[in-house]
Amino acid sequence: MVKTPGDAPVLFKGFQRRSYRLVGDPQRLARLLVRAATKMARVGGQGISGFRSDLTRLVALVKAWLSGEYRDVSSATLISVVAAILYFVVPLDAIPDFILGWGLVDDVAVVSYVTSLVLDELERFEIWRANAASSEDNDGGTKEEP
Repeated sequence: MVKTPGDAPVLFKGFQRRSYRLVGDPQRLARLLVRAATKMARVGGQGISGFRSDLTRLVALVKAWLSGEYRDVSSATLISVVAAILYFVVPLDAIPDFILGWGLVDDVAVVSYVTSLVLDELERFEIWRANAASSEDNDGGTKEEP
């Protein structure tokens, strides 16, 4: 469940409205995730601790939801998470990405803000993901006949 937000980062509410439409369009949502992965790879480690990890978790949640593997996420959380990913991908936001050294500051703020809002649901997702990975590891062997 999304906690009651404090002051949302600049322009974030507009991105939430846009993300609502994206959630209803699986093809566009899948393209957004590809764009996010591409930009994450390009950005690399610019010394912003936790940002890459948080963004990776948000993207993984949406991928699992989109594939139908994981549906235990509220609509409000999904909209906020997609909005944060969209905010990261769009180059012209509160601080345009082309402003060297500062272009990611607002992206970091938005991702941190959303991560803190949906932390409980992200933690449940991580537990599900760990259990799913463990289950796959355990199913990898061959079954013995009695």
